Amino acid sequence: MGTKGNEAISVRILIFSARRDVGSNRRLVEAGEAMDRPVEIVDATQAVVRIAYGSRDILVNGRSVLEPRPEAALVRVGNWRPETMLGIVEVLEDSGIWTPNSSEAFRVGRDHWRSLVSLSRSGLPVPATLVAMDPERSAAEAVSHLGLPVVVKLRRSRMGVGVILCRRRDHLESVLDSLWRLGDECVVQKWIECASRSTRVLVAGDRIVAAAHFEAAAGEWRSNGARGGAARQATLSDRQVELAIAAARALDLNLCGVDLLEGPEGPVICEVNPTPGFKALEAATGINVAQEIIDFCRREA
Repeated sequence: MGTKGNEAISVRILIFSARRDVGSNRRLVEAGEAMDRPVEIVDATQAVVRIAYGSRDILVNGRSVLEPRPEAALVRVGNWRPETMLGIVEVLEDSGIWTPNSSEAFRVGRDHWRSLVSLSRSGLPVPATLVAMDPERSAAEAVSHLGLPVVVKLRRSRMGVGVILCRRRDHLESVLDSLWRLGDECVVQKWIECASRSTRVLVAGDRIVAAAHFEAAAGEWRSNGARGGAARQATLSDRQVELAIAAARALDLNLCGVDLLEGPEGPVICEVNPTPGFKALEAATGINVAQEIIDFCRREA
């Protein structure tokens, strides 16, 4: 807490989260305390975003969380009510409060199809992917152009939920038909043979903060930490560093996790997460990722 005359000036950093007690949030609070940057966790499920002629605010229990004015804000909410969550980001932007990722960058980064389009436009390697309106047509084209197996992903899947491996055409048709009837939009993606291993790279600005290889648990093909994947420190190749930073730039994300797969023809960008968890990265690398994030926010804000 600094002072200006006799008036206290807040240097708070706000974190909006639907899961206040998740480990990554606790680590950010600890890092903020260690750096004399108080971090306040705001329950995003209780936030009310209010706009009126010439004014805007974010309220929790009737109190404005923007008073006193924070130094910076992080929005760490997944695909839960995405458009409502983005209302928070839009008010932060309109209020001139620094936040690493813009609302539009969130919209693109949280949508697998839109993010793959942006990455591909930038000339970056991504798995061959298709979308189609009709489930039978989608299945037929996937088998013809991608081969089997394929991966079906809900466009807003996260933490391995809504990600389905289909090894047979009848399975693929059944999955696509079921999702179509539920009204869920999805993409069908070429299977990248990578021995159920992936590399997560956390990027802040134009800098690699930490990286780890993840290997799927026994009986599981999804390698991410949320599905029990085991992490170990990664030494990145020049190409992996180049791809991770280029992916963040292509999606205009200043803070993100980039997931790379090492395919037969080299590394490809599997997906990019605008609100990455990092406890597994800290455990695998020994890097104080929380401190790095808070320091990044302090510098940029």
